[in-house]
Amino acid sequence: MIRHLHPTDSPGLLQFSQSSGQGETCTLAGALSGAIQGGLGGFPTVKYAGIALSPRAWQSCWVEARRGRINGVLRAGPRSGPQAWEVGELYLRNSKSELALDLLEQIAVPAGGAGAHRIFARVPANSAVYDDARKAGYSTVHRESVFRADSATDAITKLGIPDHSLQLRQRDKSDDAALFRMHNLNTPIEVRMKLGQTLQDWVAGSERLGRKPSEWVYDLATGEIGGLVQRKSTRSGLMFNLNWAAEAGSELPGLVAAALAASKDIPVSVAVPEYRPALSHLLVTLGFAEQAQYEVMVKPLAQTVTEAQKAFAAIN
Repeated sequence: MIRHLHPTDSPGLLQFSQSSGQGETCTLAGALSGAIQGGLGGFPTVKYAGIALSPRAWQSCWVEARRGRINGVLRAGPRSGPQAWEVGELYLRNSKSELALDLLEQIAVPAGGAGAHRIFARVPANSAVYDDARKAGYSTVHRESVFRADSATDAITKLGIPDHSLQLRQRDKSDDAALFRMHNLNTPIEVRMKLGQTLQDWVAGSERLGRKPSEWVYDLATGEIGGLVQRKSTRSGLMFNLNWAAEAGSELPGLVAAALAASKDIPVSVAVPEYRPALSHLLVTLGFAEQAQYEVMVKPLAQTVTEAQKAFAAIN
């Protein structure tokens, strides 16, 4: 059984870090940050020691421990709403790789208890954890490639258009319904079925680039939304994410320019779903190179019936 991380686990975290590998899962922001820094990296001992001592943070952290020895650490919680959870980070002791299956299965209990309809996980393509996730009931939503360029400034130069060629505005809460329509019209049905088919589920499962990202909307002349640009700058580089409507396909270079706008000579990374090849091709012409591939996976959970309904049934 897994249990919450406790303050008394702090000494064990140091010992665990010395015999654990790199992260087995990550968020979208983690994948993009990893591309900039050259990999997902090892277990962040100081970060988790702080989590263990925080009365609120440790509630999103679980460990698998035997006789005081930590063998696995998992961090999970809501993505953008309570209906959708995500396994954000998973670390295993090198000799305990088989624990991935148990941890991915057992996290469904607290997630379902908190009202989640599904749990997401992003795992490196062709990793052993991918097979464990499938055994635990996760299936692939889509595969994505993470691209990286050494210099955002060089990419803008190669693009050859002003970074203000499109009129964008900041995203507002009232845009959710229009963004959901854009998503439904431009995403393959097999992907949409796993991401949530109601506005509430889709919003809860939407990914953002960490806390307080910059999000900009491109409006079409019809009044519908034609594109969404998400970006976030960190000390090590720039991360961005794009989604756009078919009607705005010709404006893709302008959307990329907006994502790179006012950037310094720093590394930049972006994730591209496999069903968006136009963006992959454009990025390669701008000097981006593929750094990693991930499987974005989801596990559906049983939903609690909140209201009884009468129905007729035949009795023999």
